[in-house]
Amino acid sequence: MGLFVLLSCNIQGQVSRSAYFLQHLPTSNALNSAFHPEYKYYVNLPVISSFYMGFESPVTFDQLTSEWEGGDSLYIDRDKIMDALDSKNYFSFEYYNELGRVGFGTGKHYFHASIAKVFSTKFSFEKDLVALFLYGNADPQFFGKTMHINETGLNMNLYHEFALGYSYEINDKITLGAHLKYLNGGINILTEKADISLYTDSSPNFPLTASSSIIVNTSSTISSFDNMIDQIEGYKWFDLTGNHGFGFNFGLSANPSDKFSFSASVVDLGWIRWQDNVKNFKSVYPDVEYTFEGFDISDFLSGGSFSDSLGLTDTLTNHFQLEETQSPYTSQLNPKVYISGTWHLRPSHELGAMIRTDIIEEAILPSLTINYLFRYKELFTLYGNYSIITNNYMNIGLGFSMKYGPVQVYVLNDMAWGLYKPAEARHYNFQFGVNFLFVKQKKDSFNGIKRL
Repeated sequence: MGLFVLLSCNIQGQVSRSAYFLQHLPTSNALNSAFHPEYKYYVNLPVISSFYMGFESPVTFDQLTSEWEGGDSLYIDRDKIMDALDSKNYFSFEYYNELGRVGFGTGKHYFHASIAKVFSTKFSFEKDLVALFLYGNADPQFFGKTMHINETGLNMNLYHEFALGYSYEINDKITLGAHLKYLNGGINILTEKADISLYTDSSPNFPLTASSSIIVNTSSTISSFDNMIDQIEGYKWFDLTGNHGFGFNFGLSANPSDKFSFSASVVDLGWIRWQDNVKNFKSVYPDVEYTFEGFDISDFLSGGSFSDSLGLTDTLTNHFQLEETQSPYTSQLNPKVYISGTWHLRPSHELGAMIRTDIIEEAILPSLTINYLFRYKELFTLYGNYSIITNNYMNIGLGFSMKYGPVQVYVLNDMAWGLYKPAEARHYNFQFGVNFLFVKQKKDSFNGIKRL
């Protein structure tokens, strides 16, 4: 059937990998519900609350273009693009903006609440589809072959997230936590099925035999694509719809010794049921083949007109038409599993390792991050990390946090290479926020390690 599988590597989490290692930041609780803030109370205010943006691309700008010899103008280099692509490719963009976050602790208990707007768009496509676009089906590489396009599609989401979190210190060694999230959907485009077959004959006119079976579900108040961006930006914080869903996070944090701590979590288990403004598009003649014989260009050269071929155009339109319905449907969140260990080398130095696994439809995508952190008291924290993400090895993260009085500011980045060499960057993300912290708890941090 070719069910659309969308794989996104680093951007699926709405917050950077680096935040997982910075447990003194309240935002780290979004990745592990068991992480216990160092202060009894915290609040993040609108506008300056946590903000995240990131993208991933299968090719860099340098791989898209080449420079003409003897000149400074650029051209699209088809062969270089094809060399850069994998058999399956993915592009994604995510934006996460909190209206606010608050938390307070009492004894062994800690409570959290947050409101956030989440936008994500992810597009998967096959290398063969790009080859068909760049070279055309009359290229010899397609002669006598059937091309199956069944893993190409779009998944776009815009929703509001209302979250409540709770964590409990069982003892000095173990803390458990959980989040319950109500999700209210605003916009969704989901490719449920996109199964297209193309066969090119090598005889004159290169007749093309094609069939398609497509199911695309949408829920949106967008009136047209001409002003889609403006409408997305105009989606208000409390423009709630009848598209309801729920999400769940679970976390564990353990400190078996003074030199080592361990943590594990599962985030984004859940779904959204789309019922408002729903439109479904489905092939009227699924998997029925049609052969396009082409037309003789000499008809035009000898005085013919384009109107002579309109009958063929109508035939193609009717054969591959989509019927529209209004049936509710469900989209799933993409769960992620985090497993991490941290070695406390000295009171102000930590070395951490984390395996993150994204579970997306039929795919399981593991990645590895190694992190070094230096923290001077509560005033300043600096980190650097390195990640291996789906065979991409150019992921170097840098960031810091600072605290003065009750104000804590942080800037996080998992892919700093994009700042240094933007034309060579395939991935980039950025996160910042401001926290207001009040009433220091007795312990310097949950892991019990004494700081400088």
